[in-house]
Amino acid sequence: MVFSTQGGLDAAPLLRAEFDEKLEGFRQSSVAWLDGLRGIAAFFVFIYHFQHEYHKAYNFGYGGAGPDKHGLEDHWLIQLPIIRLIFTGGPMVSVFWVLSGISLSLKPIKLARSQSWDKFFDTMFSSVFRRMLRLYIPVFFVQVCVLLATLFGLYNNAHRLSKDWPFYGTNEVQHEVKDSAVAQIADWSLTMWKFLNPFVPIRPKYDVHLWTIQLEYRNSIVLFATLIGYAKLKAHIRVYLTIALYAFLVLIEQGDVGLFIAGMGCAEFLLILDERSKKPLPSPTTDSFPDTQSRRSRFSWAIVYVLGLWLLSWPAWGGERTPGYGTIQALTPSFIKSAELTYQRLGAAVTLLGLCGAPFLRVPFEHPLSVYLGKISFPLYIVHGPINHIVGEALVPFFWDLVGDESLVRYEFGVFLAWIVCAVLVVWSADVVMRVVDGPSVRFGRWLQNRWAV
Repeated sequence: MVFSTQGGLDAAPLLRAEFDEKLEGFRQSSVAWLDGLRGIAAFFVFIYHFQHEYHKAYNFGYGGAGPDKHGLEDHWLIQLPIIRLIFTGGPMVSVFWVLSGISLSLKPIKLARSQSWDKFFDTMFSSVFRRMLRLYIPVFFVQVCVLLATLFGLYNNAHRLSKDWPFYGTNEVQHEVKDSAVAQIADWSLTMWKFLNPFVPIRPKYDVHLWTIQLEYRNSIVLFATLIGYAKLKAHIRVYLTIALYAFLVLIEQGDVGLFIAGMGCAEFLLILDERSKKPLPSPTTDSFPDTQSRRSRFSWAIVYVLGLWLLSWPAWGGERTPGYGTIQALTPSFIKSAELTYQRLGAAVTLLGLCGAPFLRVPFEHPLSVYLGKISFPLYIVHGPINHIVGEALVPFFWDLVGDESLVRYEFGVFLAWIVCAVLVVWSADVVMRVVDGPSVRFGRWLQNRWAV
């Protein structure tokens, strides 16, 4: 797996059930695009984690590889800003965390704005109590399946390949297949025990993509504390302090936490826009007009959105040599250790701000297919890694044997055929997990809360 400047390239997506509960009282039609964006971003992460085992050039920006240092072509279409986000789903980690901040903040901020303090306390109690259950139950179910698959020999091929990597791309960290079932179970149990600790994040070797679950949980708790601490502030003071806190976290390079706070700010912005849209229409005798966007406003928000996507597209390798990005990196203060992570995270916040301000930009994310992907995005995230290793790494050589891999076209065609099969399996498996585990885990958390609460 590729990690850019010691940062992560994947993410635990938002949970559909959070939207169903956290957005209660907020018009669902106003937030369907959040779910759709999460679904598309999750699918991009799957594309990335599949293809990066067989490619390298995608890591560079357009014109950023250099002519004599790496020997890689650096003028591919997929290396262009924005387009490259489809194949380098890593930046979606930043998008997911802003989305988490929005989802978890909308209802508490709405209640704070209406000064409904009893409901606010109940909401925060529910959020804190159920958060760990909501994140870890589905993950542990899938990881038990991974353990069983290992015991039944389904990981033998992936383990063998990881020892002598035959492919052109990245060799992801792989757990060792032990000689005995007892040793395998003990190794798995120790890994899962460490995985439970959100204060010492690890990349669990049974699925290295799951490291984001720990940060998702830890940063959610930080967000809840901030929501409580800011709740009784005047609305405009809360907005100013949210912006200041986000800027502070960026400057001290705690950008992963900062993205949750950026989501909190976006949630307040959405609520302000929602309140304005509910105001009665002005009288025809006044000079006021309905709250609709002018062409100038739409154009301005589109610029913000595109700028955010451009920053989000910061190359993993060779950013200092890539046109445009290199200029910004040269001007970056020396105390910023990772220009890539800093600007990618800033790009995620700016992208979501643009979407919050411009409803016309949200149309692709409101499509039923996007919303469906959002519904299964968390299960999709936790199943795609095992399927890539068990199925994908076996299918790619199989299809190369059928179509050949001597030319670029044949090489890519074999990879594409294997990806199609994996995509069907991943979506189907995610749908099953969503129905069998994901939904019931939400109901279990709610039942336990109601049973134990005073």
